[in-house]
Amino acid sequence: MPDVVETLLRLARSDDYSERAHAGAELSLFAGSETVDQALVELLLDDDNTSVVQGTAEALLKRGDSAALRPFAAAWHLVESQVDNTHLTEIADYLYGAISYGLWIDSTDPRRTGLRRVLATLLDDQDQTVRKGADGLLGQLGSTS
Repeated sequence: MPDVVETLLRLARSDDYSERAHAGAELSLFAGSETVDQALVELLLDDDNTSVVQGTAEALLKRGDSAALRPFAAAWHLVESQVDNTHLTEIADYLYGAISYGLWIDSTDPRRTGLRRVLATLLDDQDQTVRKGADGLLGQLGSTS
């Protein structure tokens, strides 16, 4: 793993929320490895500062490919499956805000339809958490048309 990824993984575990937020945004560029994806999911579920959640989520959605959307979908499912947890409800609001950011106004926008297309490929993912998260996200994207 490149030194930069190791440094970002260290920052992702920092006590300083701004370092975690920076790590989330930068790690989104390296999504696709198990270690990075696990760190991204943890950042998306950050229980200390929602700016970490928001920044990481937006960076993954801006990248928009299947490697970036896998950890986002996994975090989405983990939040959705525990809606009675007050803290996770707040995180769900930030994750929903990030997908709302990705929805844009026009439902025919190619970026929005591209997001749906990529999420549809994740319905066959080997990880059940990713599959369920992708399904839930597609439901959200469909319900806001």
